[in-house]
Amino acid sequence: MSVLHSTSATHTVKPRRRARTWLAACAVIGLSIGLAGAGFALIPPAPYSPLAGLDSSRVSLIALGDQGSGTLQQWTVARAMERVADKDGRLDMVTLLGDNFYGKSLTGTRDISWQMKFERVYSGDWLSHVPFYAVLGNHDYPTSQQVELDYSQQKKGSGRWQMPDRQYTKDFGTVEGRPLVRMVFLNTSAPAAELHQQIAFLEQAFEQPGPAPIWRIVAAHHPVRNSGKHEEESNMMTDLLPALQRAKVDVYLAGHDHNQQLMLDPGEPAWVISGGGGQKLYPVDEGQPDTVFAASRAGFAKLDFSGDQLKLAYYDEQGGAATHFTWARGCPWMAKGCLIADNRQ
Repeated sequence: MSVLHSTSATHTVKPRRRARTWLAACAVIGLSIGLAGAGFALIPPAPYSPLAGLDSSRVSLIALGDQGSGTLQQWTVARAMERVADKDGRLDMVTLLGDNFYGKSLTGTRDISWQMKFERVYSGDWLSHVPFYAVLGNHDYPTSQQVELDYSQQKKGSGRWQMPDRQYTKDFGTVEGRPLVRMVFLNTSAPAAELHQQIAFLEQAFEQPGPAPIWRIVAAHHPVRNSGKHEEESNMMTDLLPALQRAKVDVYLAGHDHNQQLMLDPGEPAWVISGGGGQKLYPVDEGQPDTVFAASRAGFAKLDFSGDQLKLAYYDEQGGAATHFTWARGCPWMAKGCLIADNRQ
């Protein structure tokens, strides 16, 4: 009996030992892969080398917001951005429209989120060689916003992250001695009491001495007009909208609502919402009278400027364009009849 019992126990133990050995091996492999991935993420990216030889009489930019999730959706949108830039053969910069880092606040300029939600996400023959001009979103407050400023001002990482201040102005391109595009980057995530400071900054930016810009663009996190989940904010409508009109702003780029929208009202800027960069999507009301285009989907907007026209296209997360628009510079406002859908594919 004892021999039979011993033999049975031996045959029972061996499979269990093999199972434990297999599980241990899997754990070691998984740990090795995890450590390798973490090591890759911790390796500082090389300083970026800007693209050279681009025609300064044109400017091409991609705009998207609410991207900083670190999820597969953010990475998928980034791959589509690279494919579209390669297909078009032109990209000068990316404009990030706020909510650059979701989840835990950044702990510093060495936080791994810089790698997993920015540096490693946006890479390729085009994305690795263009600057990313960012504005602050509500999810970047209260802590991450200072780290984002430090990352830019201290030229950390690849050097692509551009946020010299909480609000700033920059000109892009030239045509016959005039700036092709003047873009004002506002901080609409600042306390509401500071909105008047943002308005004063906006007005001063477009009253600078010297040749007037051909195109006037504002980038901010919060929309002024919006047919999505967040709807319209009264202080933006009553205070910021008149300032945009006085400054003759052509296009207002925003995120905050996690979808894509284009709204046009006579005498106002074109309201371009591109908030599908990587976070959970929001529904949108397509039946609003001023809504020209609306889609609850991930993706981005691409704007191509020249001295005589603007081409605007919305892309989905695979890089497929739903609708293209063209606007002639001779038209005084982004009103319906000025911006024309051409439905190219």
